[in-house]
Amino acid sequence: MIRTFLTALPFVVAPLAAQAQSSGKWEVKVSPAECSLIRGVQAPSPALLAVRTVPGTDEFVVLVSGKKVPERAANARFSVELHFDDAKPIEAEASPMGRLASGPTLQLATFKPTMLDSFAAAHNVSASSDAGSFASFEVPSARAAIGALRQCIADQLIDWGADPAQFAPGGTPAVALKDRDDWLTSSQLMNLASTTSETGIDYIFHVVIAADGSIESCKRDDAKSGDKTEKLGCEPLIGKKLFAPARNPAGTPVKGAAAFRVMLVRRPGGR
Repeated sequence: MIRTFLTALPFVVAPLAAQAQSSGKWEVKVSPAECSLIRGVQAPSPALLAVRTVPGTDEFVVLVSGKKVPERAANARFSVELHFDDAKPIEAEASPMGRLASGPTLQLATFKPTMLDSFAAAHNVSASSDAGSFASFEVPSARAAIGALRQCIADQLIDWGADPAQFAPGGTPAVALKDRDDWLTSSQLMNLASTTSETGIDYIFHVVIAADGSIESCKRDDAKSGDKTEKLGCEPLIGKKLFAPARNPAGTPVKGAAAFRVMLVRRPGGR
C-alpha cells in the first residue's frame, strides 16, 4: 500500500461548468466540507479561475481553464508557478482535470493560507510552466472575493464547534503544531484501509480543538453512528495536543475546529 494524505484531492471539475455563470462576477459556492470561489468570463475568450478548499485543512487548490491551458494526459503532472502581479511566484504541481467549455482545465496544488493574502492584494493572477505563461486573469475586487471565501470557511468551522470570537478582528484560529500527515501512524492507516475491500479510501475528519490545543472530539464526515472508520481515525487523536489554541481578540484561548483528509490507495497486487 501507499500512504497519501490528500488535503488537495482533485475536486470533481464537471460541476464547475454549471456553477460558473461566465458573468465575470465572483461566486462563492458552499457544500458540505467544501468552499469554492469561482469566476468565469467570456471575453476576450472563455476562461475560468477557481479557488477551492476543505475548510479547516489549511490547504487550497487553484483551478484554471482556458484555450491556452496545456492539455495533457490524465496522469501527467508537471511543475508550474502561480503569479500575483509582480510578486515572487509560488511553485505548485499541475494535474490535468479534463475539459470545460472554456478549454483544458488544470488543478494547481497545494497552497497554504498565506496564498490568499497574495490573491486578495492582486490585480492579476497568472500561471506559467517552463513553456511560458498559459493563463492570465484580471481579478477585480479580489479582496472582497477572498473575504467571502474566508467567511465561508469560518461559517463551516463555527458549525463544527469553533468559537466565533476567533474570527473577529484581532482573533486568531488554531494553528497545527505538526503536519497533518503525521497525525496517524502507518499502522493506524493500515487499520483504516482494512475496513474496506475497495481499491482506496477517501475520508474527511473534523476535529474540535479545546482551549489548550488538544483534540476534544472528532468525527468523520458522513459517517453513520458507530462507524468503524470514524473510531479508527479519531480515537488515536483524542486528548493529543496538536494545535496552538485559537484565541479571541483579547488573546484568551477559545475552542477551535479543523479538518484533515485521508486518502489511501492500494497498489495492484498490494495488501
